[in-house]
Amino acid sequence: MCGAPRPQAKEPSDWEEKVKYFKYMMTTPQFRIVMVFPWIIFAATLLLFTYLYIKIPFVCWIWSLFVIVVSVIGILWHCLSRAGELTMPLATGTLLAIVFATVLGLYIYDSAAIFPAFYNNARKYTNVVASEPSAAVADAGKLTFNGMTKVDTDKSVGHIAENGMVFCVAPVLSNTNQPRIEYWAAGLDCCAPSGDFWCDEAKNPEAQGGVVIFDNNGWFAPARYPFYEKARAKAEAQFMLQSVSNPLFVRWVMSDNLDYLSNYYGTRAIVSVIVWLFIFLILSGLLSAAMWTPRSMV
Repeated sequence: MCGAPRPQAKEPSDWEEKVKYFKYMMTTPQFRIVMVFPWIIFAATLLLFTYLYIKIPFVCWIWSLFVIVVSVIGILWHCLSRAGELTMPLATGTLLAIVFATVLGLYIYDSAAIFPAFYNNARKYTNVVASEPSAAVADAGKLTFNGMTKVDTDKSVGHIAENGMVFCVAPVLSNTNQPRIEYWAAGLDCCAPSGDFWCDEAKNPEAQGGVVIFDNNGWFAPARYPFYEKARAKAEAQFMLQSVSNPLFVRWVMSDNLDYLSNYYGTRAIVSVIVWLFIFLILSGLLSAAMWTPRSMV
């Protein structure tokens, strides 16, 4: 009796075999060790350089050098003796993790995490007079000025840097005839070339707070302070102003918002750390899959 032909069993394709093999590999404890251990080294190093470099830089560098030396020894030992199936992937993953985390940690520290540390260590001064010598509050991080202080936006200028950023400054003045300018309100890309300044709360008559602008080390990007100095010199020449040689540059904010820059850079540092921890976890998994191969499937 004739009938419909019975369907033949489908042979597994190469892609299905690869997927099955990869799933098996991910369940092995060796894969997890090769994946997780470098990630732990990466996380510890990233947090160490990001948040503790300002206090214990020597310890940070000793840690990195120690892990690098141990990783290189592990790689050489495997190449010479061929001992230990996990030695090469562990040592290689750890070496990449420590180098990557050191550079990235220094970047996050210098571009973000350093600033909250500055503000935590700086002092706060209240009822500051615009004519008061800025040298008297040189250790300030946060200032509140008296009610007679304002930002003279009509005497503001913008200095355009080579990268296209506009560095803006405007003198901070009292209603008295002060001989020299001790404080300058400053900001980025928030002013006209001359005579108009809308940075932060500069146009708000209720604002009396100043957050001192600190500069970083300039390891990964040019330091900003020299550009503010050029803008100040331009304003002095254009409006025939006199300023002290080392004034304080401040972001002009409301008096209840003096933690503005500290919170901004602190959040930026936290987000950067979380994002890179997640990214390196994925990279560590891919590296583990590429470098460690189980001998057989169970």
